[in-house]
Parts: sequence; structure tokens; C-alpha cells
Amino acid sequence: MSRVIRDIDRGVRTIDGIDLHLTELVWDDGGRSFEVRRTDTDADLTEDGCLDTWPTDEHLANLLRDHGGAWSCPGCEITIDSRQPDLIADHIRDCDAADRSAGRPA
Repeated sequence: MSRVIRDIDRGVRTIDGIDLHLTELVWDDGGRSFEVRRTDTDADLTEDGCLDTWPTDEHLANLLRDHGGAWSCPGCEITIDSRQPDLIADHIRDCDAADRSAGRPA
């Protein structure tokens, strides 16, 4: 059974307004894979499968759509079902705390 011997932080990419943290996993058999986590919920989008190659924006968007899950406002931390983009857009427009967290005056 292979095991992870090293993980390499590959940074954050923003897809559909959601920050995703990518980690490259190096396995003891020489293999490599990529783990993708939402930064707002820490949900592992690759827990049911793995990515053996560097993920494109399209791969990441598909993971987000397949996973569903929730979006959390970085300002007030309210959670909205990510399958309701109109509610998310309305919240971003109307939330003073979201403006402050993005560095914009309220």
C-alpha cells in the first residue's frame, strides 16, 4: 500500500469566486496526485477521487459543481448553498462585512 511521503503547497486558485487550496502529494512509489480544498469550508473536493495531473480551471470548476457544498462569506461568515449563485451574488452586493474584508470601505 502506498503512502504519502511529502506534500507540497501549490497555493490558492480562485474559481467562480471561490478560493481553492492545492496541494501536491508525493507517494512512496514515485506517484504524484493533487488534493483540492475549499479555503472557506476546508472541504476536500478530491476525497472521492484524485487528480493525477495538474488541474486546469475547468477541472476545478467541475469539482466545485460536483461537490455542491456551501459558500461562506469572508466578512460575516454566513453560509449559503453554493448551488444558489443568485443568493451569493445578492449577499456579496449587500454585505457591509464582505466589503470590509475585501479592503473596500463600507
